[in-house]
Amino acid sequence: MADPASKTATTPKPADPSVLIEIWRSMQLVGRLMLDPRVPFLPKFIVPLVALYVLSPIDVVPDFVLVLGQLDDIALLFFGTKLFINLCPPDVVMEHRRALGGGREVTDDDYVDGTYRVVDEDKK
Repeated sequence: MADPASKTATTPKPADPSVLIEIWRSMQLVGRLMLDPRVPFLPKFIVPLVALYVLSPIDVVPDFVLVLGQLDDIALLFFGTKLFINLCPPDVVMEHRRALGGGREVTDDDYVDGTYRVVDEDKK
């Protein structure tokens, strides 16, 4: 029987491939939305601003600060991408997500008819 107090060597967890796939799909979605004429100019202006900040030598936290220098760039990429997608028209975003295979179309088969009743256990 193993002693629970003993330390065991833990192996590092490999990167989840679904996260990498989701990042790749988000970048593909951004590219498609940038080329779509139905997306207004203002949201399209966010993407070059984020890219300019990431590539610029002027940073809020300089890149030579080991972890924090890259962390602010990654955070800005993440939040800039989310802001851009949220500001785009939702129907256009869903159309492009379906084309990329990331969005599901809701059909009548997704719903199940049924009944329910609420049971109040306090009253006996």
